[in-house]
Amino acid sequence: MRLLLVTDSHLAPGVPPCNANWRAAKDFARAAGADLTLHLGDITLDGTEDPAQHAWALAACADWPTALRFLPGNHDIGDNPPGPGMPAEQPLRLDQLAAYRRDYGSDYWAIDAAPWRLIGLNAQLFASATPAEAAQWDWLGACLAEARGRPIALLLHKPLYRDDPGDGTAHIRYVPLAQRRQLLALLAGSDLRLVLSGHAHQYLDRVLAGVRHVWLPSTAFIIPDAMQERIGEKRTGLGVLDLSADGFRFALVSPAGMAQHALSDPAFDAVRKRR
Repeated sequence: MRLLLVTDSHLAPGVPPCNANWRAAKDFARAAGADLTLHLGDITLDGTEDPAQHAWALAACADWPTALRFLPGNHDIGDNPPGPGMPAEQPLRLDQLAAYRRDYGSDYWAIDAAPWRLIGLNAQLFASATPAEAAQWDWLGACLAEARGRPIALLLHKPLYRDDPGDGTAHIRYVPLAQRRQLLALLAGSDLRLVLSGHAHQYLDRVLAGVRHVWLPSTAFIIPDAMQERIGEKRTGLGVLDLSADGFRFALVSPAGMAQHALSDPAFDAVRKRR
């Protein structure tokens, strides 16, 4: 099975560079021979504050050449608190979550690609202390119980951590520590092989504790070093993931026509004012 992985497309009417790069991703998808495309979140530029952007994004995705599944990001439904006593800048909005589920489908899901099971989680629910978060934990436990013996690929908007699963430094970039521990404890009895995430607008590919972690870069733009610390490679692109009974192969691609826009570019002046 061949999967395309896209993230942080930041689609909206007022950002031509993001929309042009999305069209380049779509052109690549037409020729890639993929079975499915998975979007890892931040579909919109700021759909949390401007819900009309979701209609724009859905229209931009309507003629996508493969089936397309989504996960939500902080710019789509709001964010989780980075740590105890630290409120999110744009807190999770349950009304936006309901609208997301209506328009995009489930915000967490499992896909079987024998022998693999792909598990997509809504990272924005972590630490929200909502019934929706509790429901996702219950679902995940049952999903993993069904997958005993199968190799697992985990997909979510945010990376689990930077360098160490026990890193307690609170940061909006990563899954909060308490929920990370809970998640890793649930996964401990499974054959977790691969974790795929977005959010960071950087490309990083490494093996930690025997599991390969890949940070997918944005299709839309990079964030310059003056605005964001450099951990991985700053470029725009998308991922191609081939799954088989023998394992997996991953490749990062910057398709023809996908420009290396930077958030510091004049075209993003209005965007920076909202960040």
